[in-house]
Amino acid sequence: MRFFRQSSIQRKLTFVVLCTSVLGLCLACLGFELYERSSFRAAMTSELSALADTLGANTAASLAFDDRKSARDMLAALHAEPHIMAACLYDRHGAIFAEYRREGVSADLQMPAWREDGARFEPQSLTLYRSVFLGGEKAGAIVIVSDLTALRAKIRQYMEISVLVLVLSMLATLLVSSRLLRPITGPILQLAGIAGKVSSEEDYSLRAVVQSDDEVGTLVRSFNQMLERIQERDTALQQAKDDLEFRVQARTEELRMEVSERRQAEQESRRAKEVAEAASRAKSEFLANMSHEIRTPLNGIMGMTDLALETELTAEQQEYLGTVKLSADSLLVVINDILDFSKIEAGRIDLEMIQFDLRDCLEGTLKTLALRADEKGLELLCEVAPEVPEIVEGDSSRLRQVLVNLLGNAIKFTNEGEVGLKAHVEAEDGKDRIVHFTVSDTGIGISPEKQKLIFDPFTQADTSTTRKYGGTGLGLTISARLVEMMGGSIRVSSAAGAGTQFHFTVRLRAADAKAIVVGTIAPPEILRGVKVLVVDDNRTNRRILEGMLKRWEMKPTSVEGGEEALAELSAARDSGAPYGLILTDMHMPKMDGFTLIERIRQRPELSTATIMMLTSAGHRGDAARCQELGVAAYLLKPIRQSELREAIARVLGAKGQVGAIPLVTRYSLQDARDPSVFLRVLLAEDNPVNQRLVTRLLEKRGHRVVVAVNGHEVLEALNKESFDLVLMDVQMPEMDGLEATAAIREKEKGSGLHQAVIALTAHAMKGDRERCLAAGMDGYLSKPIRPRELDAILESYLGPRTGATNTLETAGRSK
Repeated sequence: MRFFRQSSIQRKLTFVVLCTSVLGLCLACLGFELYERSSFRAAMTSELSALADTLGANTAASLAFDDRKSARDMLAALHAEPHIMAACLYDRHGAIFAEYRREGVSADLQMPAWREDGARFEPQSLTLYRSVFLGGEKAGAIVIVSDLTALRAKIRQYMEISVLVLVLSMLATLLVSSRLLRPITGPILQLAGIAGKVSSEEDYSLRAVVQSDDEVGTLVRSFNQMLERIQERDTALQQAKDDLEFRVQARTEELRMEVSERRQAEQESRRAKEVAEAASRAKSEFLANMSHEIRTPLNGIMGMTDLALETELTAEQQEYLGTVKLSADSLLVVINDILDFSKIEAGRIDLEMIQFDLRDCLEGTLKTLALRADEKGLELLCEVAPEVPEIVEGDSSRLRQVLVNLLGNAIKFTNEGEVGLKAHVEAEDGKDRIVHFTVSDTGIGISPEKQKLIFDPFTQADTSTTRKYGGTGLGLTISARLVEMMGGSIRVSSAAGAGTQFHFTVRLRAADAKAIVVGTIAPPEILRGVKVLVVDDNRTNRRILEGMLKRWEMKPTSVEGGEEALAELSAARDSGAPYGLILTDMHMPKMDGFTLIERIRQRPELSTATIMMLTSAGHRGDAARCQELGVAAYLLKPIRQSELREAIARVLGAKGQVGAIPLVTRYSLQDARDPSVFLRVLLAEDNPVNQRLVTRLLEKRGHRVVVAVNGHEVLEALNKESFDLVLMDVQMPEMDGLEATAAIREKEKGSGLHQAVIALTAHAMKGDRERCLAAGMDGYLSKPIRPRELDAILESYLGPRTGATNTLETAGRSK
């Protein structure tokens, strides 16, 4: 193939024509040879068949009369056919009756065995089998063996002739094709030579001569036209080159001017950027200072109000202080909304990626809103689908902020009925889960024209001057932005007067459930198979409780009122399968929970079941009445799943014990702490109001407090005595909290000691938490101080000292 590729086009075409001709001749000779061979074999078969029929007719009588001699004489007549080597006559039983062998045939030649009629070709011979008939009946058979020497000689002669014809044809083809291909290859070779010259000499004035009007002539003319165009373009290119040099010189001068102007513009841009950054820093510092200056006195107002409300007050004082607390809470919501919106608009909010208990987060959020819902007589419901993972990775605080906004709005705009929170997994992507949350209510609803605007900043469903509901109009805007940052979307479906449903999705990553310790879990054996009667007038609440109980392998049955409950208890007693546990709501129409329990106690045959009371809000005297009626547990709704399971396990485990069994409440579910165990706390705070507030909060919890007003006093106090915890204000005179913490950590190097330091600050802007942790602080507590958050911090440092583990609070701290 290499020789073929390097040959000229004339040789290639000659080779192709020659190969094609030879192939055609070879196929023709092969066909003739096969035809002649087939014809010769057919002629021999026909000839032998005629001889066999003649001999068969003549030897039939010999076979009939058993005359072997006459049969051999008849077979000997085959001597006249020189190509017949042997013949054999068989009787009807297949035995040899007579045979013939030509002289000179080898004695080793064996007569063929008797077969069915037909011809059989072998490499050296042809054997023909023929039956012999006499009077229509088969008398025997005859076999004739013929030599194929004549056939082989004829084929050899034919091949010699074919080879001779093939050689002569190749020579003739070579001579004719060489002559006929010249008009085709000549112009092509001419083009190749001119193309080589043009390439080497770059002389585009050369032209090829047109020798024909066929395709080759067209190719030559096209080649000449191409050279003409290239020559024209080459001339034009040279002109353009000369013109370009002139333009480059002119443009270079212009660029020098433009570079000078651009440098001036860049300098102005840098100055403008510096001014903008300075303005942004000033804005951030202003927001931070405003946050600090507002939160610091607000912390004192809210904290002191909480403390005052826990003292002995008249009804009028109680009302006044309650109004102060409500106003302070509203003011804090407005401040937080404005600051959050400002941070979002400036792109200064980052999401945390921490592991937390999703179910506990949702239930804990509802707990904070339970009192507001009860004040309006609303049922607060929470339903989490079983497929939702327990432990997830995401920003729990921002998720809780969205839920508080939506649930708070739902409670605010709902006068009767229920407010519900549902969660289910909408899609899965590896370990990521798209969790769909639905916040629904039975409130006033939103008109279609307002639904398009409610997510816009400073927009509310009711914007009239006589509007009934307050607010900044930023809650839904902030929620929508946070949901988008968490990889989801939010939408609303509602109709005026028919309630509202807010749907939003969040991308959360499923984490290993072992990564977070959620406290002790009730053993399943105590709960498995226990019959439970659920009494609640709210259908959704019944369905939620049934779902929880079934997951614990209990056997729940639900009814919607007291009369139905008494009938169900009686029927179960009569059937011999009484209920082991009754979960009843307190507030129900016609017959409330206490009345139902009294009716049950009046019938001793129904009093064998353990009774637990669920209520939306506790009232003074409820616990005493529960103990009087023999109620085993008194729990507030919405109840956490872990709380309910622990409470049921505790009351069922205590059943049958001798003596009075204490009433199980949400407080008794937590391990009691030894009152003699306390923390020594060093409070670093320069504001007198905040000093008194935090000191009072700590002392009411049984802890010992030492106060320092700046960082120098903190270091002096730590040199004199040891403290379990330091609550460090960040902004203080002389030495602030960050400097003091850095000095503490520098002193601890190499000692193996570690002083716990918690930031206590009114700064709540982006980076404040990170800056405190980077300075060596162990935690962050923002002002105004929430008692719940303070308790979580204290418990986290009290737990290791006492060895006690609080089930529910541990789950909350691990988020």
